[in-house]
Amino acid sequence: MTHSSKIEFLSGAPVGPQRFDLPGATVWMSGHAKGRNNQSVAREAAAQTAASVAGWLDRLDGHYCLIVSGENGAFAAVDTVRSYPLVWANTANGVAVTHYGPAMETLLNLGPEQMDADVLAAVALSGFTIGNATLYRNVTQLGPDEYLWVDRTGPSQRRYHRWEPWQQETDADPEALAQRLSALNEKLIDDLIAGSAGRPILVPLSAGLDSRMIASGLKEAGYRNVHCVAYGVPGNREAEVSREVAQRLGYEWSFVPYSNAALGEMFRDPDYARYKSYSDSLTGMHFPQEYRMLTVLRQRGVLADDTIVVNGQSGDFIAGNHIPATLFEPAGSEEERISVIVESLIGKHFKHWSTLMTSDYLDRIGHLLRQSIVALDVWPVAPHRDHGIYEYVEFHDRQSKYVLNGQRVYEYMNLDWRIPLWDRAYLDFWAKAPLSAKKGESLYRTVLERDNWAGVWQDTPVNPQRIRPHWMRPLRFIAKAMHLPLGRDRWHLFEKRYLDYWMTTTCAYAAWPYRQVAADRRGHYGPSGWHIADYLNNKGVRWNGTI
Repeated sequence: MTHSSKIEFLSGAPVGPQRFDLPGATVWMSGHAKGRNNQSVAREAAAQTAASVAGWLDRLDGHYCLIVSGENGAFAAVDTVRSYPLVWANTANGVAVTHYGPAMETLLNLGPEQMDADVLAAVALSGFTIGNATLYRNVTQLGPDEYLWVDRTGPSQRRYHRWEPWQQETDADPEALAQRLSALNEKLIDDLIAGSAGRPILVPLSAGLDSRMIASGLKEAGYRNVHCVAYGVPGNREAEVSREVAQRLGYEWSFVPYSNAALGEMFRDPDYARYKSYSDSLTGMHFPQEYRMLTVLRQRGVLADDTIVVNGQSGDFIAGNHIPATLFEPAGSEEERISVIVESLIGKHFKHWSTLMTSDYLDRIGHLLRQSIVALDVWPVAPHRDHGIYEYVEFHDRQSKYVLNGQRVYEYMNLDWRIPLWDRAYLDFWAKAPLSAKKGESLYRTVLERDNWAGVWQDTPVNPQRIRPHWMRPLRFIAKAMHLPLGRDRWHLFEKRYLDYWMTTTCAYAAWPYRQVAADRRGHYGPSGWHIADYLNNKGVRWNGTI
């Protein structure tokens, strides 16, 4: 049986890839490749064959997606972190590919009856799918480092590379490792500056390590055209530290205030609904945090059209801060060890509704996670490498499908973006870094503090906490004191249900009235649960993932 050797790219999104019509092929590309313009990348992409494409993609450094449809073959590819998502499906006319989930739903007339119950259970508790699954059984995502080759024999999903954090060095000299990281940090900033070509850079600057690394690195290297921004409820401590850092760097700083009233209005805005739709690649919920910040900056006239947004995603993860304590000294049989990995993943990410954390749901999710681990075809690894399996699964699922989905808001606002801490060289470095260097982000912190770029690392707090608004502090103190006899668990349940609505810095509950959240008995872990439920409801599915 012969198949079509072409790919149908589904458009219809508010923003889409750049199109190149070339002799014998049409190429679509989003993003950028280091040191290359997209026209030259498109010409090379059109010339690839089944034998050459994997090697060519492995050498193509940057953050991008590509769709190539030619006479004798076609392919679609995402970069090494899937920063631009693509999903695909077989159709009556061949293979369809898109970054925009609603276009696929329309083409295939998809609805709840085509969804997988186990996948829905995972999404209901985490906000994202597991592995290369999408919400629909007959639609597949391209995971990090993957491409789809299509010729007359049919479609074939393949890899050109794989991040393998279980392959770490165990005998690396700590000082040599620190020097390598210091040099690599400098190179990331140099590459960022070279690719920015003097354009304005906007840095969403928090009180954490990662965005400070970006801003201070730009200052250390002498880049002037930088604007830092913080947002959230007025008086939040993160914003105050952000302002202090920006002032010491000599960079312009803006603050965008958030309130439940303002965010409630935003969540009801039809344009926000269009942004949510644009963010949907059928693998999870959108990222709600920065839409208001960018909208207000544009209204103020301080966001130039050629601005490049550079955030700190996702230094804390890549440097090892997400590795659970249970994996620092793994022990037991192979079955016991894989159970610890799966239970750690579930405990960290699949907890948005306490009433759904039943043995049935958790067993089904655990089965999907085990399948993902087995599919790596490396288990069992040596016990001291178990943490790398955990990191890979989180990287493939939460990081690429939810955290990096935050980049969609920049595209929707027609802004370019860069994520230097997801650079291929950084990924490769941290894949081989020993576990001791990752524990507590020890190597990352040590190098940043020792290098002390622009003098903002040794006497400025990192991630300080403060209860806001002011009026909540005495109420919370009294409520906590009253719950002392009832135990910590009861206190946390009370705090999440009745107080968290007002204390959430980004006002992410504001899409729903307080009385609805306070009266709810499903046991939300945070505002994300409500946004996950909304995502499923909009797909015709109940909040708990049932049809």
